[in-house]
Amino acid sequence: MIKILRDAGLSELVECDRLTLLAEGLQFTEGPLWRADGSILFQDVKAETTHRVRPDRSVELLRAETRGANGQTYTADGRIVFCEQNGRRVSTMAADGTDVRTVVETYSGRRLNSPNDVVCRSDGQVYFTDPPYGVSAADKALDFQGVFRWNSAEPADSALHLLVDDFEKPNGLAFSPDESTLYICDTAKYHVRAFQVAADGDLVAGSGRAFATLDPGVPGGPDGIKVDGEGRVYVAVALGVWVFEADGRLLGILATPKRPSNLAWCDADGRGLVVTAVESVHHVRLKVGGLLPRFLG
Repeated sequence: MIKILRDAGLSELVECDRLTLLAEGLQFTEGPLWRADGSILFQDVKAETTHRVRPDRSVELLRAETRGANGQTYTADGRIVFCEQNGRRVSTMAADGTDVRTVVETYSGRRLNSPNDVVCRSDGQVYFTDPPYGVSAADKALDFQGVFRWNSAEPADSALHLLVDDFEKPNGLAFSPDESTLYICDTAKYHVRAFQVAADGDLVAGSGRAFATLDPGVPGGPDGIKVDGEGRVYVAVALGVWVFEADGRLLGILATPKRPSNLAWCDADGRGLVVTAVESVHHVRLKVGGLLPRFLG
């Protein structure tokens, strides 16, 4: 049975009575992504593999040697863009896992730290976080953990923009429905920050604020994050998926068997939520629709 912790309205949004297990026996699952054909992609970061859950719920290996691929989404041309935690770069691939291309791996001539999660704006600009998880202190070239914007429409030598550099461990990120706000998790500080987004895609200077502070009482700060069509914010944290109203009020925690790492909207109506949690992947149906990727493949 589904368990709701600190319930202040979340139970009213959940349609089913249990989590459905989609995959198990992995090492560390991450980066779920819904496909229009009804399948779901996800990463096994530690095994450096990408897997696909078919509509019939069978699971197949899509790609090996991913260099620790983590968060992923779609670009405007329908390719899949993903963060390589161990490869220290952002790359794209075709839907079948072939034709892998590097998008960006340096900033001002220095190697990125360890790109983690990624989201694409409706104008095609790509935003990603760069914590230090996959790089040793000796190999770290940047002296900050940043959040970046990549604009493929600009010349290659000026397409990467540093948006903010005062995070300790920036992680998941997601836009509000109208894309006027960008939510970014800081795993180390156990909070989610919200920034105003300017028309050109930059973050409005001085607009950063603490949207929510998480207090699970056990280790495991905010990781992946998603937003539904009505502006509620869903965060993968120790204990489960924490759900907030757009004003920051906690509606409750959808408990998961183990600490979740990331989540993604799925199903044709957008009312499914797939959750990666250590060695397993789960699915739950809600009564509200989420924001499926802008450029659904």
